Amino acid sequence: MENTIKPVHQKYNVRAVFGLLEAPESAEIPGLAPGLNGVPPVDPMYVFDTERTRQLTMFWVGGFKALKIEGSPAAGKTSIIEQWHARLNVPLYKVPCSPTTESFRLIGQLLPTEDGKLVWKDGPVLKACREGTSVLLDEYNTLDAGEATGLNMLLEGYSITIPETGETITPAKTTRFFATQNPEDSRAAVAGRNVQDVANDDRWSHMEVEYLKPELEEALVLRHLLAGKVDRTVAESIAKVVVQVANNVRQAFLNDAPGIDKPLSTRVLLRWAKYTVMYQGVMRKQNQSGLHYAVRQAVRMSAAMATAVNEQITLIAGYDENMQS
Repeated sequence: MENTIKPVHQKYNVRAVFGLLEAPESAEIPGLAPGLNGVPPVDPMYVFDTERTRQLTMFWVGGFKALKIEGSPAAGKTSIIEQWHARLNVPLYKVPCSPTTESFRLIGQLLPTEDGKLVWKDGPVLKACREGTSVLLDEYNTLDAGEATGLNMLLEGYSITIPETGETITPAKTTRFFATQNPEDSRAAVAGRNVQDVANDDRWSHMEVEYLKPELEEALVLRHLLAGKVDRTVAESIAKVVVQVANNVRQAFLNDAPGIDKPLSTRVLLRWAKYTVMYQGVMRKQNQSGLHYAVRQAVRMSAAMATAVNEQITLIAGYDENMQS
């Protein structure tokens, strides 16, 4: 939905909005007043990582135009951009990229009306340029490299002319472009990634995102469980185990350990923790472990990986699938 309300600029306290305690108490960051369409909803359970927040703050206040965020699957690349805009009340146009995404669909195209006429319709990139808001190109390196170069002028803030209408568009000063992608050289089996053109890649600032620090990931899992009215002691125990198992599996994956063919992501942990709570009572009656049972429903694993993960759960939880120490 397009914005018909003129954006009103508003400043926000960095400490209060993002919890960045290293920032001066009086430090403010520019955003927009509430009430615009396209602002992502606030996730009250989201945890802002200090390093990520620091880098985004520098990018934002420095007046830079384009930021590419690269990291492992489900490491939080998209969510930090969404929650950043949610807190600052800035509309964010999100585009899921694919090998068939063409640059003209991002910028705009002529579309037929009911009476047979052709009218120009802005794409998400051009909407953001007119409004001075933001656009997120998710899974950016699935784009064909040639199509990505069609954005080069806009990424640097230069004007472009729409051939179909003759209109010249200059991006508003507050227009920002974000891209997220998994590394094409990652060991994680992520298919369909392309190496982008050097000239296009040169126009982006770069930010690397890895999984949350253990204490932050535990806090995130705990928040989700407590929101479901889970007893705090039980929730803390589950959060501790699933995060420790995940970090051991991630390290084993990086070390080419046999049987471990992918890491466990944060989104998998959230599912695993919730399934554990749901299955604990039922499985306990059968002298079975809810933790061990639930992980197989939370994520698809090869037989070899399932065995390796089971062993890690037993090691950290202190009991096996049959509740034996």
